[in-house]
Amino acid sequence: MSSERFDADYFSHYYFARATRIAEPAYFERLADFLTAYLDLLDCRIDEVLDAGCGAGLLHAGLRRAWPRVRIDAFDASAWACARYGWQHASIEQFQASTVYDLVICYDVLQYLDREAARTAIAKLAGLTRTALFFGVLTREDWRENCDQARTDGDAHLRSARWYRRELGRYFRNAGGGLYIRRDATDVVLYALESV
Repeated sequence: MSSERFDADYFSHYYFARATRIAEPAYFERLADFLTAYLDLLDCRIDEVLDAGCGAGLLHAGLRRAWPRVRIDAFDASAWACARYGWQHASIEQFQASTVYDLVICYDVLQYLDREAARTAIAKLAGLTRTALFFGVLTREDWRENCDQARTDGDAHLRSARWYRRELGRYFRNAGGGLYIRRDATDVVLYALESV
């Protein structure tokens, strides 16, 4: 799928225009509050964050509010978003880093990749993650049952939640709420009923 489609009109339609945006700005604040509180509860030290496919970076303000010293690296396939916000211009396939991050965020990105590219991307995300991955994606079930189709970009590869759980499960333990903990992160305790 061409990154050229993620232009100013795309971001205006799905993120900024009151009549068509997928979520209110306060949603991203609550999402950041949840994520930072949950990681703090799990006693995860977060110094370095990678936002993979960050778009407009709508979680960043909330992350910085909770963790004032956090370093956030961000990249996106959208040339427009990178020029507008100063991110590194790269797709998940192209992105290279010598850093392993305490937290990697990949939210609403992988549905734009075909099956093999998405599988490869999950392996790459695991390699970039030291402790935790915050992951969200539009699934086939969400398209049918949960989202407002008039406000959601359905021009994507819709796969089942089961497929994502299986692929993520190769590298991560599901902590619920979109948070995944690396299987080899032995300093993070997930009690039996806290994990999915």
